[in-house]
Amino acid sequence: MSIRFDHLTFSYFEDRKPVLGEITAEFDAGEVTVLTGASGCGKSTLLYLAAGVYPHAAGVVRGGTVTVDGVEPGALSPPERCRLVSMMFQNPELQFCMDTVEHELIFCLENLRTDPSDMPGRVEEALAFCGITHLKERTLLSLSGGERQKVMLSCLVLLSPKWLLLDEPFANIDDGAARDIAAALGRLHRERGIGILAVDHRLDNWLDVADTVRVMDGGDLLPEGLDARALDREKLESLGVIVPGGSYAPQLPPAHPGEVVLELRDLTLCYGETEILRGIDASFRRGCIYAVLGESGCGKSSLFSALSGVSRYGGQALLSGRELRRLGRRDLGAIGFVTQNPQDQFVGGTVRGEIMASLRKDPQADQISEKILRSIGLWRYRDISPYLLSQGQQRRLGVAALMAYDCKCLVCDEPTYAQDRRNTMAVMDALCRQARERNVALIFSTHDAQLAADYADVIFRLEGGKLYAITESCV
Repeated sequence: MSIRFDHLTFSYFEDRKPVLGEITAEFDAGEVTVLTGASGCGKSTLLYLAAGVYPHAAGVVRGGTVTVDGVEPGALSPPERCRLVSMMFQNPELQFCMDTVEHELIFCLENLRTDPSDMPGRVEEALAFCGITHLKERTLLSLSGGERQKVMLSCLVLLSPKWLLLDEPFANIDDGAARDIAAALGRLHRERGIGILAVDHRLDNWLDVADTVRVMDGGDLLPEGLDARALDREKLESLGVIVPGGSYAPQLPPAHPGEVVLELRDLTLCYGETEILRGIDASFRRGCIYAVLGESGCGKSSLFSALSGVSRYGGQALLSGRELRRLGRRDLGAIGFVTQNPQDQFVGGTVRGEIMASLRKDPQADQISEKILRSIGLWRYRDISPYLLSQGQQRRLGVAALMAYDCKCLVCDEPTYAQDRRNTMAVMDALCRQARERNVALIFSTHDAQLAADYADVIFRLEGGKLYAITESCV
C-alpha cells in the first residue's frame, strides 16, 4: 500500500510555471512520513493531489499520475474517496459543516451510514483520542484555532480511512498537546495500519513517532528520505527547516522603552457563562516586544479579540489613556491586528494591492510596497490574488500589510504559524525592527517557546484566565 506520484507535473494556471514538476515519489503506508521544506515549495499541493481535491477544485495536471493504493483518488466518488484517504487542511475551519463539535462528528458518521446506536460510543472515542471530551457541546465558532485543529483530527479518526493526510496539524496547538496527539497518531498507525503522511515545518513533535522525513525544495522532492531519528541538522537548516532546539539568532536593535501605550485593568471576558479571562492587569510600552504563551484554548485569541473590539469585555483596556470601547473612526488603525486566518482580512485584489491599501496616503507607496514584498519573498506573486497564495504565504502577506500601517501598537495572533525557518526569521525580524524603529509596542502570541525567548523583551504566560509575566527586561 502506497501513495505514488509518477512523473507528475501540476500547475495552478495553464500559462504559468508548474508548481510541481515531473515528481516521481512513493510513500509507504508502513511508515509515518513527515514532509517538510520551505514555504510555498508545493507540500500542501502534493497533499491536495493525493486527497483527490486537486485538480477538481483548482489547477491543471499537465502530465503524469497520482495513485493511492493503485487507485486514482480523483476518479472515486466522495464516499469511496473518504474511506481511502482523508485530509486535514491547514485551516480546518474551511472543512466544518455543522454548529457544534458533537454535531460535526455525528455528521461524519451519517455520511458513512453508521448505525445510529453506534454513534455515541464512536463520538466519545474520537473525542478522547484528541483529549477534547470537554468540548463536546461547544459551538465551533467559540473554539480557538488549536481546538478546531483537534476537532478536525477527531473527525479524521472517526472516519478511519486507509490514509491520513495532515497539513500542519499542530500549527495552532501547544507543544504538550502536540506531542500527545503525535503519540496517539503513532498508535493509530501501529494498531490500525493507517498510513500517515504529514506536512510540518517543525519536526520536534514527530521525532518519537515518524520513521522518515522527506524534504521538498523548489517544487521537487529530494531523492533520499532522512531517518527521523538521525537528522542532519546542518542540511535541514540550509533548506530552511526549523530544527529542534535551534536558535533563531535575531539581529535586533536594543530596546529603548517608551511610555505605556496600552494598559489592561481587571480585564475579564466570558463566553456565555464560561469565564475565559479574569482580572487581567498588564501594561505595554512603546518600543518593546511582548510574547504571549499558553496552552491551546487558554484564551490568547480571546484576549486579542477583546483588544480588536470584536469581543465584549469587562474592566478596562486603555490606549494612551483612552478606553478602547470609546475610540472613534478617526482612531481606526491605532492598533494593528493580524488574526490567525489573515485571508479574512484581505481587501486588495492582488498581493501588491493588499500592501498598497495600507499605504494609500504615502507618496512613496510604490517603492515601499516593493521593498516590503521583496523582504518577505512575495514580490514575484505581486499581481495575483492573495487567495491563490499558500496558507504560509497568506500569513506573511497579512503581517506585511499590518507593518505598513501607522499605528501605536501591533497585535499578531500566531504571526509565524505554517512558516519555514527562513520566513519565520524574515517575518519576526521585520516585525521587531518595525517596533524598534517606529517606537511601537509589538504583542504576539506563539506556541514556539524558542521564538519567544529569542525575540521578546517580555514573555507572558496565559493560564487559568490570568496573564503572568515570566520574564521581563523592558521596563
